[in-house]
Amino acid sequence: MVSVSFTVDPEILDAARLEAERRNTTLDQVVADSLAHFAHPAEPVGEEGSSDREENRRKLLELMYSSPLGDLGKLPTREEIYAERTRWPRS
Repeated sequence: MVSVSFTVDPEILDAARLEAERRNTTLDQVVADSLAHFAHPAEPVGEEGSSDREENRRKLLELMYSSPLGDLGKLPTREEIYAERTRWPRS
């Protein structure tokens, strides 16, 4: 491994350290992972060989379906929304 030095705003550094701690990792690991992805963005990562983009997509969908409101059930289709909105009397 090689050591790297760079300059960063102290407020950004503090916020990044807190975020790394929240993610149960180190700031060094976050920077190393970011540089690896920057240098080789198309290379697969993870056990299943999925890309970072696919992993982020999975996490986003997971967050969307675990909303604080709970399971919203089947979402209405575009046609159902339009039909509901056009039933009301217009002024």
